[in-house]
Amino acid sequence: MRREIALSFLPVLNQTMILFILIFIGFIIKKKNIITDQMIKDLSGLITNVTFPLMMITAMNYEFSLEMLNNSILTFAYGAVSCGIVVIIAFIFNRVLKTDVLQKGVYNFLIVFPNAGFMGLPILKAMLGDIGVFYGAIYVLQTNLLTWTLGVKYMTSHISSVDNNSFSFKSFINPGSVSVFIGLLVFISPVKLPDIIYSPLKLLGDTTTPLAMLVAGAMLADIKFSEVFGNLKLYIVAFIRLMIVPLSMFFIFSIVNVPSIVKCTLVMSSGMPSAIIVAILATRYNADSRLASQGLFITTLLSILTLPLIIYLLTL
Repeated sequence: MRREIALSFLPVLNQTMILFILIFIGFIIKKKNIITDQMIKDLSGLITNVTFPLMMITAMNYEFSLEMLNNSILTFAYGAVSCGIVVIIAFIFNRVLKTDVLQKGVYNFLIVFPNAGFMGLPILKAMLGDIGVFYGAIYVLQTNLLTWTLGVKYMTSHISSVDNNSFSFKSFINPGSVSVFIGLLVFISPVKLPDIIYSPLKLLGDTTTPLAMLVAGAMLADIKFSEVFGNLKLYIVAFIRLMIVPLSMFFIFSIVNVPSIVKCTLVMSSGMPSAIIVAILATRYNADSRLASQGLFITTLLSILTLPLIIYLLTL
């Protein structure tokens, strides 16, 4: 028997708005110089290397069940389908609007890669509890792999000297992907984490949500509003990323009739604003880093309006 979920709109909306309030607080404390760029960098490292991996590992400390294994496989399989669809949408966007060579890869990245980790998992946790993090981590693993293959190809598409077909397996070995594999081993193992180990790890992992939201808000504080709102293409990108993509996933997975918890995970994850790493990779590969930061800003800002709509749709 498949496990179905029942979401109540107002409680879920309340939990989601709490996260946006944390983003706003992060924005304010950066504007007031209460935290510095170095502090943001250090907090990002703490989240990436410690709290985020622990949140995923502890979220997978479940008793093994065939239902959860089947749902995990479905999440990965249908996640691949959704990624393929979004890649096509991004390709059409650049062809129709004839984007600049230096900006093409950035626009592709903004459309294809959602912030499924730092923002998606906390929202799934607010909606579904730890089980939401469990399935969300499967999707994050997939996007992580694509980030360091297709994502890097996007960001280096303007550099003729770069081999866009090369892939280093080392780039996939990072705390996020390793923690998912550890979590899966914990899940399939008959021996679970003892409470004396599980409790402190979960306590630390739970700090990911407030820390990640504060960092997200702080990273947006240095963006110039006039530059963001004067770029029409960014509005189109935001509309695609925040509305077209999740609505497409919703209708496709409604027709396919996947388990509701898998559907919820994939629709919400695909409806997140653009991934924070877009600005980091754009800087690293000398793409248009300003455009990347602007796209990150506007998709995150507008997601305050669009995510409640997606949540409402899922609660019908």
